[in-house]
Amino acid sequence: MNFEFLKAKTKSLNGRVASITLVFSALLTLILTHTSVPLTPLRICAITVATIAVWSFVDEMGVRKPLNRAGFVCFAIAVFCKVQISLGIEHSLLGRYMLLYAAFLLLSVLLWSVAFLHRKRELKIVGAVGLAATLVPLAAILIGHIAVGYGAILGVGTMLSASSGSIVQDNDFVIVVERIFGLWAYVAAFLLWKGHIVNSELPRNV
Repeated sequence: MNFEFLKAKTKSLNGRVASITLVFSALLTLILTHTSVPLTPLRICAITVATIAVWSFVDEMGVRKPLNRAGFVCFAIAVFCKVQISLGIEHSLLGRYMLLYAAFLLLSVLLWSVAFLHRKRELKIVGAVGLAATLVPLAAILIGHIAVGYGAILGVGTMLSASSGSIVQDNDFVIVVERIFGLWAYVAAFLLWKGHIVNSELPRNV
């Protein structure tokens, strides 16, 4: 069987590291969305590897560019919220942390998707899909208080209620957001591995 299509085309060590860690963190994140068991060490491990992956990804995209930096800042806020949730916080604050985590995770993917739109054709297509995938749930958060039915489609209504101090009934919305991030990470990893994402600010052997 010919596995030539799996061969890395990127000449950047940073790109290969970003690609491998993105795949691992995406796989772990998607697996964990299928269980309600706390598994705190695994969840913290997943977010830690994801942070390493995202850092390498942003370096490869060009950390000097505003959209990439802004996406990383949003992701860092999401990581802080996720760690707090995993370690355990008061039930009255849980909904707020979960909503912040979901919102900033979506914002980070949205900003990087917009950054893709400024690249070549292959990345523009991925950027457009990522933009569409993140805009819908973000819009649900923004107008969920007014359009209850719209917010209920993705489970935003429950999350917004929980952010006001109510007990969290379910985390369906957070699961949707994590799956969006997981799928986006797979695509980003492939693009990095195949050399479609390059940072012109750095020499290719870095």
